[in-house]
Amino acid sequence: MKHLLLFFFIVFSISFVSSQENSDRIAQLRYQLESLEVDIPGLEEKINVDLQNTTLPNFLVAISRIHNVNINVSPDLNQLTVANNFNQVSVKDVLLFLCKEYNLTIDFTGSILSIKNYTAPIPPTEERIIPVNYNPNRESLSVDLQNDILYDVFKKITAVTGKNLVYRPGLENNRLTVFIQEMPIDAALDKLAFANNLILSKTRDNFYVFESKELPEDLASNNSNRPVRSRSSDFYYKILDTLEARLDVDFENTPIATVVYDISNELHKDYFLASPLEAAGNASLKAQNITYDEMLKILFEGSEGRTQSQASDSNQSYPSNSAINNQNQQVNPSNSSGFSYKKIDGIYFFGAVDQLSVRSVQIIPLMHRSIELMDDPIRTGRTAGRTVGFNQNYSGFNNTNFGTSNYQDGYNNSGTSQYTNTRRQSQNYNDRSENSGNTDFLEIIPDEVKNDLDIRVDKELNSFFVSGPSINVERFKKFIADIDKPVPVILIEVMILEISRNATLEAGVEWGLGTEATQTQGKLFPDLDVKLGANTVNKILGRIDGSSFFNIGTVMPNFFAAIKAQETNGNFKVKSSPRIATLNGHRAYFSNGQTSYYAVTNQTFIGSQNPATSEITNYQPIDAELSLDVRPIVSGDGIVTMDMKVIQSNFNGERIAEGAPPGINSREFTSLVKARNNDIIVLGGLEERSKDDTGTGVPFLSKIPILKWLFSKRTRTDKRAKLTVLIKPTIIY
Repeated sequence: MKHLLLFFFIVFSISFVSSQENSDRIAQLRYQLESLEVDIPGLEEKINVDLQNTTLPNFLVAISRIHNVNINVSPDLNQLTVANNFNQVSVKDVLLFLCKEYNLTIDFTGSILSIKNYTAPIPPTEERIIPVNYNPNRESLSVDLQNDILYDVFKKITAVTGKNLVYRPGLENNRLTVFIQEMPIDAALDKLAFANNLILSKTRDNFYVFESKELPEDLASNNSNRPVRSRSSDFYYKILDTLEARLDVDFENTPIATVVYDISNELHKDYFLASPLEAAGNASLKAQNITYDEMLKILFEGSEGRTQSQASDSNQSYPSNSAINNQNQQVNPSNSSGFSYKKIDGIYFFGAVDQLSVRSVQIIPLMHRSIELMDDPIRTGRTAGRTVGFNQNYSGFNNTNFGTSNYQDGYNNSGTSQYTNTRRQSQNYNDRSENSGNTDFLEIIPDEVKNDLDIRVDKELNSFFVSGPSINVERFKKFIADIDKPVPVILIEVMILEISRNATLEAGVEWGLGTEATQTQGKLFPDLDVKLGANTVNKILGRIDGSSFFNIGTVMPNFFAAIKAQETNGNFKVKSSPRIATLNGHRAYFSNGQTSYYAVTNQTFIGSQNPATSEITNYQPIDAELSLDVRPIVSGDGIVTMDMKVIQSNFNGERIAEGAPPGINSREFTSLVKARNNDIIVLGGLEERSKDDTGTGVPFLSKIPILKWLFSKRTRTDKRAKLTVLIKPTIIY
C-alpha cells in the first residue's frame, strides 16, 4: 500500500510540474496576441462555427480569410482534424485553445502568425565538474567518478593533488567510475585502478603509471619480456613517517619482491639485489605503525639455510623476469627461507643466504656476564667433630689418595706431628682446576638462536665471534643483549647470639673434728667463706661464758667450724657475625674454627717364637668450627630464596678419659627460607632454663627458723641459656 501511494504521489508531482510549465507557455502566447490586437483587429472578432472532422490547416485558413488575420500553417499539421463547436468566441481565444489542446505554438513575425508543433526547449548542457577533494595534511583523496573520461579525471586529480598521473597511449578516452571517500592517496589510486581494470605502478621519480591489464596486440608483441607487477586489492600500505620509515601494511599472499620494490621506492631506500627477489615467494602481513626494518626482519626472519634445490653457484643462470612472474603463484612460502638481507651505511643488500653480500661477521662482547659459567666452589675446609682413621683424608672427601702411606709421611714413628694439611688442600685445589665442571655460556643458548651461525668463543676478551647470514647474526646479538644482564651478588650476614645467665646461693655452718689442729683462715668480703680453728672457737666461747650465768666449756684441739655465705651471678654473652657473599644461584661456604689432636698408638708384633713389639703413635685431628653453607637465588620481584646450613661447635674442655678426644658442644641449623632484600629472619632460637635447690643439715634443727642456718648447709642454683641465629640477605650488584 505504501509503495502504491508513493507511485501515485510521484506521478501527480510530474503531472503538476508539466501542467504548470504549459500554463506559463499559454499565458505568454496570450500576452503576445493581446499586444497585436491594435494592429490586427480580427483577433478580437467573434466566431460562430460548428466543425465536424475538419483538418486543422483548413480551419485556420478559413479564419485567416474571414477575419483578415495573416496565418501560416506548418505542413506538419496536415494530419490533425478538428471537431468543435465555437459560439461567440474571439479568434484570439480560439488560437490559444488550439495551441493548448494540440500542443502548438505561434511564432510571431510582424503581423504574421506562424502556427506549428511545440517543441520543448532543450536546457543548456553545463560542463560536468568532476568532484575531486584532496586533504594535504592527511594526504587523503575523495573522488566521485560517474562514467567520466580518463583524461579529464587525471587532469583534475593532478591539478588538485600535485601528483603526476600518466597513462599508456590509447587509454585517454576510457570511462572511469568509482566512489572513494577520504582514503590515503596511494590506496585511493590503487583502488581506482582496480575498479576500472587497470594496473598501477609507481616509479622512482614519484609518477603514478596506469596501464591496461590487456595490452593491445601491437604493444603486447613488442613487450613480451616486460614484467608487469600488478598491485592487487590484497596489497595495501600507507606511509606514516618518511623520516623514521614508519608505515601501515596489510597484504595477503603477496610476492615479497613486490612488497620490497614498491615500499623501498616509496621510502627512497637504496638497495642492491644479489639475487632476484621474485624467487623469494609470497608472504602475508598486517601491522600498524611498523618500521621498514622491522617489516624486512619479519619477511626474511626464520632463514634456516636454503635447500639443495635452492643452492646456487656463480655459474647459475636465473630465469627471466617474465618467467619468474608467471611462477610467483606456485612458489612455496617456505622458499623465502633461502633469502636474507643486510644493511650497511643505509644501503640494503638482498640475496640468498649463502651469498657473501648478505653475510656478516661481528664481535659480540658480554658486558655483565662471564662467558664461562663457574660451578660452585669445592669445600676444602674442616668438618666439625671429625675423627680421621686410616685410609681417610682430612678434608672429608671420598678420595683414597691419602691413605696410610700419606699418613706415615706426615707423622714419624717418634710421634712428632708434621701435619701436612696445607699440602693436601693445595693438591685438592689443583685437582679441582684440572677436573673443573665449568660450562661455556654458549651451551645454554637455544639451538634456534644459533642456527646457521659459526660461533667462536674468546675467553680472554669475554666475547663471541659470530659469522653467518646478517639477519641470523642480528637475532643472536639481540638475544645476547636480552640475557646479558648484571648478575646479583648476595651478601649473607649471619648473627649468632648466645646468652647465658646463672645465679648461685650457698649458705650454712659446718662443724667437725679434724685429724689435726685447724688454723683459722678464710675470706670475709665480698663473699663469706671462713674456717675457724679450736683456739678461735674457745675464745668465742670464753667471751660468752664471761657474760652469762652458765659455763659452756671449751672444745677439743682438733675441732673446727666452717661458715659459708656466698652468692654468685653470671652473665655470659657470645656474638658471632660471619658474612659471606656469592653470585646468584651459586653456593658459598665459610668456616672458622680450630683443630685439636689426640694420640692413637698402634702396636705391631713381629715374629712368632720370640715376638718383638713395635709401637707407632699417630695424632688424630678433631675440629670445632663455626661454618656457613648457603646457596641464594634471587627472583624477579626481589625475593631471596636461601638454602643454608649453619654449624656452631666448640670444645667444652672435658674428656671421657686421659688421652681421649676432647668433648665438643655442637649446634646445627638447616633451613630453606625466603626473604626480601634486607629483611632479617630468625633461623633458630633455643632457650633453656634450670633450677637446683639442695641442702644438708641436722634433722629437726635444720628446719627451725634462724637456728637452721647453724645446723644446715644449702645451695640454690638458677641457670638460663638462650641461642638465637639471625639471617639477613642483602642484594648488591
